[in-house]
Amino acid sequence: MKTTRPTLLLARGILPRASSLLLGGGEGAGLLVEGGRVAELAAGAAGIARLRRRRDPVVRDLGDVILVPGLVNAHAHLELGPMAGLLPADAGFPAWVGALLRTRMGLAHSDYLNGAREGLARALLTGTTTLGDIDSTGAAPELLAAGRTGPRVRVYREVLDAWDEGRTAAALERLSKALPESSRLLEGYSPHAPFTVSEALLAGIADRRRRRVRPVAMHWSETEEELEWMERGTGGFAPVLGPSPRRRGLDLLEQAGLLGPGTSLIHGNLPRPGEPERIAAAGASVVHCPGTHRFFDRAPCPLDQYRRAGVNLALGTDSLASNEDLDLLREGRLLLESGAPLRPAEVLAMATSGGAQALGLGGEVGCLEPGYRADAVAIHAGRARQVDELAEGLFFAPSAPEARLVLLSGRRVPPVSRETVP
Repeated sequence: MKTTRPTLLLARGILPRASSLLLGGGEGAGLLVEGGRVAELAAGAAGIARLRRRRDPVVRDLGDVILVPGLVNAHAHLELGPMAGLLPADAGFPAWVGALLRTRMGLAHSDYLNGAREGLARALLTGTTTLGDIDSTGAAPELLAAGRTGPRVRVYREVLDAWDEGRTAAALERLSKALPESSRLLEGYSPHAPFTVSEALLAGIADRRRRRVRPVAMHWSETEEELEWMERGTGGFAPVLGPSPRRRGLDLLEQAGLLGPGTSLIHGNLPRPGEPERIAAAGASVVHCPGTHRFFDRAPCPLDQYRRAGVNLALGTDSLASNEDLDLLREGRLLLESGAPLRPAEVLAMATSGGAQALGLGGEVGCLEPGYRADAVAIHAGRARQVDELAEGLFFAPSAPEARLVLLSGRRVPPVSRETVP
């Protein structure tokens, strides 16, 4: 039986995770890939020579680059790509939601497919090797099932009933048939948001999750309009949603048993006192989307509150209906430019290991340590010798993202186009 030799990737340095940098004293570093995963790391000429002697690998010298973990976009809506530039933000969030729903009525399934196809290509082109996608049309799973080159995707299957229990059974029926999972296509559930998902629907999702454990992603505490309706039954959503539960969304999630390590709370712009601590205690994550935050001209997200409480933080792009791009590096740049109390290395952690944890893929992606998938981006980082220097250079690099080398399972991704990504 033929045995495949491991591959040894040589570079000036390796960033195993966003808190450490392996440079090898100017003699380079090596990353050994076996079966698509990181097997060993080595720094300096002696360490690299040891790997060569002991493992007899195929050697690929990537040159004067630093290998960093492939980026992890913890929140996207790929199918909404056709809405780029069509929806205004200045009339308020309820009006934006209404405009989105009206626009969707004019779209065909082929539009959603094209949006997802181009979104996958753009993500990979800009260094994202794993993402979490909110799917309501089946477009992304249809493309991913084709199995060609592209990012790994946690597909969160979106359901809602707008607090109309007459719609609950149909919403749950959408989850009755499991997705055909693979190393590239992974399933998750997305009850849309507390103001659009009834207690009965949350309970139904929790029941399915007990039988088939999958991560959950939910838009949460995004706007004052949402909180006003949830807690008091007033505000911009009152005319279309009917009676309010007069409860907080976090309470409802916790009551249903859906607040835990496999839960991502998207946005979280307006936590009530004590909620960051409850989220941290539950082991859930909060995903911040700087581009959408800027699109709606929102007040700064209280990331320092979450960080002090010990909440895992991740980074997302959201959709082109409320953002200009699906480039996660741009999101990191926007976050740093916003004056958030975060170092560049902390933002890079949000875009790698933090995102992996949010997607339920900690130990699989987001790091370049033994056992992890060998998903990486090769960057030119000048003479950076500290993680903060490297991260800042990555987020503010003047070169086009197309110039970066992207690796999936240790293999170079071919030039990306609409033809090479399904």
